[in-house]
Amino acid sequence: MDEVRVFAPGSVSNLGPGFDCLGAAVTGKGDTVLARRVTWSAGVRVLSVSDPRIPLQADRNTASLAAAAVLRNVPGAGIELAIEKGLPLAGGLGGSAASAVAGAVAANAVFELGLSRTALLEAALE
Repeated sequence: MDEVRVFAPGSVSNLGPGFDCLGAAVTGKGDTVLARRVTWSAGVRVLSVSDPRIPLQADRNTASLAAAAVLRNVPGAGIELAIEKGLPLAGGLGGSAASAVAGAVAANAVFELGLSRTALLEAALE
């Protein structure tokens, strides 16, 4: 697969007695990552982000950090990301987490790695 589009919903985690332990996905709103496999470059490159306040630098962007964690054991792997923010910055809807999850899932799908949910979660947590 050369290209994939991944959507990750927003979430809330301050639910009653499970404060920051229990969470729920939000219907409708979320972040989308378009990932494209490239052969001319290794590593992760962020081509665009729909919100100019989000960094394009791969080492400062949650989607690219998660994608890089997925690809850590794939020698010579190269991927480009375009990120569409559907969640407000600092809006309490888990926008950074949604981007990280979408980045990890997209890298896994483009390279058809078949990583487990646990492995993808670990990559997103980085």
